[in-house]
Amino acid sequence: MRALAILASISMIVSLFLSWTGPALAGISISPWNLFRSLQPDVETFRSFVTASPIELVVFLATFILAALFLLLVLFNIPARLIGLIGGGAGVGLMGWILWNLNKGDQPLPVPVNIDLGKAADLNHAITQLAGYGAWAWAGGAALLLLASLVGWDRR
Repeated sequence: MRALAILASISMIVSLFLSWTGPALAGISISPWNLFRSLQPDVETFRSFVTASPIELVVFLATFILAALFLLLVLFNIPARLIGLIGGGAGVGLMGWILWNLNKGDQPLPVPVNIDLGKAADLNHAITQLAGYGAWAWAGGAALLLLASLVGWDRR
């Protein structure tokens, strides 16, 4: 389980650099790293960006930091199960929160999403068309990190 948790955190970190847009948005390649780099980050810019951003975006960015911290601590054999639990739980919780708000119609999105979340086929088609490799790596990594942190592993 420790190895799976390490792979999950690596997956979340690598998703920073992968494209998050799927085939429906052909020609548009968006990755969190490109967006972060375009800010020309310094401390003041980052501070104003975080304070002006919605809480969902702040939690999203925190999952990357928690995954990197988890990976660093686990590689040095320092107990980090709680950090993995928080990082994976934040990712899974954020996905659930966004789906919940989409179902209620409260989630403002830059593209119109006309799907019925009660129909699995519509949901599957929409996700496979909109989500790119980075989104899949982040979502899978968050879910696996949460599961591995819940189950736990032996201490070496």
